[in-house]
Amino acid sequence: MFNFLQKKSFWTILITALLLLVIMKLSSSNRQEITVLEKLLRDSYSPLQTGVDKLKIGINQISVGMAHKKEIEEQMVALETKNNLLSLENQQLRENKAEVERLRSLLAYKQAQQDQYDLEAARVIARSPNNWYKIITIDKGAENGIAGGMPVINPDGLVGRVVSVSTNSAQILLITDREMAVGAILQETRETRGIVEGMGDSGTLRMINIPYYSQVRVGENVVSSGLSETYPPGIHIGSIQVVTKESNGLVLSATVSPAVDFNQLEEVLVIKKYRQVEANGNKGA
Repeated sequence: MFNFLQKKSFWTILITALLLLVIMKLSSSNRQEITVLEKLLRDSYSPLQTGVDKLKIGINQISVGMAHKKEIEEQMVALETKNNLLSLENQQLRENKAEVERLRSLLAYKQAQQDQYDLEAARVIARSPNNWYKIITIDKGAENGIAGGMPVINPDGLVGRVVSVSTNSAQILLITDREMAVGAILQETRETRGIVEGMGDSGTLRMINIPYYSQVRVGENVVSSGLSETYPPGIHIGSIQVVTKESNGLVLSATVSPAVDFNQLEEVLVIKKYRQVEANGNKGA
């Protein structure tokens, strides 16, 4: 009961004070002086008005701060978007530069080999998902003079051979495929011969049927021997990594690391025609 009376008294006083302020405001608008009571009421009202003013200022500052925060957030989003676009542009520029360098190297190699090879440059447009066959597809075909059995190279070395042709594309079986075999010889000695075959998923090659008496050193270069009609002599195949003596004791075998990085293969050269170049510079048949 006492609390109720206290609350009732508080609201009665508050309402009375507000009414007096309103009356004071209305009655003093046309007078030069105010009464003592009005002065007391105004003095008591002043701190309340000051508090209200400060509250208004605080609310206004909060509003301004929130607007400023939103503006900063929008600027951050815009800067992040711009940064992402610049990163993409920079990445594209690096990609274009790398492509230009590859094509320049391809063109220089093609020009250097023009007396010996009739080469057709092509771009790799697909890779076989089949793990049993290491096949790539290029964007040149019969319309460009490509035919089955033609060897395929790049400036680093032997890539493989053409196995199927359509009008505007062709499929290349890579030398890492288990179905591939190339007559080979050690480049330095020119005496040690063997056959290089693909090892499939391992991505490596193996040189087999090497005579047991051969001096094969790790790091030696292996090139095509030219004993078959498919591959001209002297094309770089890879380098010796490990030499092993077979169980029969009659021959050696060696693991060969391919000269070509097949994971980075994007352009190739198809040898459409091969011309034997003699030591005096004359072209043979």
